[in-house]
Amino acid sequence: HGPVIYSISLPSGWSCPFAKECLSKADRVTGKITDGKDTEFRCSSASDESRSTQARAQRWRNFDKLRRIKTVDGMVELIEYSLPEIWDLIRGGVAGDFFNQRYFEAWLQVARNHPEQIVYAYTKSLPYWAANLGNIPPNFRFTASHGGAMDHLIVKHGMKSNLVVFNPEQAEALGRKIDDNEWHAIMGTVDYASLLHGTQPKGTDAAVAIKD
Repeated sequence: HGPVIYSISLPSGWSCPFAKECLSKADRVTGKITDGKDTEFRCSSASDESRSTQARAQRWRNFDKLRRIKTVDGMVELIEYSLPEIWDLIRGGVAGDFFNQRYFEAWLQVARNHPEQIVYAYTKSLPYWAANLGNIPPNFRFTASHGGAMDHLIVKHGMKSNLVVFNPEQAEALGRKIDDNEWHAIMGTVDYASLLHGTQPKGTDAAVAIKD
């Protein structure tokens, strides 16, 4: 059987302090989507939340619990408590991001607690990563997501990065392979690309690209 991948997700946009080009938020109660002023493509997780009351409820429950905790150790305890007995990989949030330095450092500690397993994450919370460059355990595989407010840190610190592209030709022109099975995120060491997916705002280039 394939690897058991576990994740803890948070509400998209609401927990993403450095999101820019993909910033979209689903209203906690109604699910209505609001795009940010710089949004070029809509976050697919926000679209999922807009359709699913259950996803919204679960992610907000996680977010509320974590925000009440004021220590790294307390966050580690909560994450560890929610892990299943058996897992091979944890993705630090399919939705949402590291919303503060404490939460980022809590995930580093979770990785240290499980050196035989792999933890991986995509993030635009690059200042938190930059503040911990010498402290990343080898089993935590980070990917910097382009399109955030702090992209300059990607080049400055040589962070492995992912770029959302509208078509395969764009990826090829940039010399980036498309990651369609998470291999590059988990095992890869070079920059890569992801194809745009999910519902896109009407009239945008992203909407045209999805239609094509």
